[in-house]
Amino acid sequence: MHRNVRYRRNSTRLAAPLMLVMTLLVLSGCGLDGLLSLTASLGGNVAGQRGNAEVLFINNTPFRAIFVFGAYDNLDRDTQPTLLSFSSDPDTLNLEGNSETTIQQVQCSRVFSIGGEGLLARAQENLDEAALENVPLIEGVYFSSAEVGDDDADEPNEGIAPPLDSNIGADFECGALLIYRLEFDEDGPERFRIDLTVVPAESTRGV
Repeated sequence: MHRNVRYRRNSTRLAAPLMLVMTLLVLSGCGLDGLLSLTASLGGNVAGQRGNAEVLFINNTPFRAIFVFGAYDNLDRDTQPTLLSFSSDPDTLNLEGNSETTIQQVQCSRVFSIGGEGLLARAQENLDEAALENVPLIEGVYFSSAEVGDDDADEPNEGIAPPLDSNIGADFECGALLIYRLEFDEDGPERFRIDLTVVPAESTRGV
């Protein structure tokens, strides 16, 4: 009887810190995704080392896609995001209609974002002007049918897809392949949407 009582007390002491973390995450707006992000592995075989994830973008619309993509740590306000950007500028990456990128390796972070508010804030706060040159700091994805070189080539004359954030633990694990497809959206509030397919690291990959 006494051993059982002591066991329950020890369990209570062990559970208290976890409950505190969960409560703080909920109060800060992080919720379950925040807890999963906090506890998920960032890969690597040595403490502090990070693994990689892979990303592939497929544009299933007839229009050029303009957006910024990045990976960052939402629990660290000073994090410097890893950025990829697509625009109409021939000196940057371009994602024309009905095309796809090569698979890109990106250092694993807690959030992978296409044009999300948190990504844009981290980029503006923690990257210098040179790193942001020719980077379209816009929310979501702009779609354009304008000719390259036109003054309005990066304007969304065909519509916009809302931003998409993917969280480690809840949406993907390090080592996975993240396949982002840009699609028409007949039923959504915008004309376009972003679909994410995650292929785990241990799977036989195919897109």
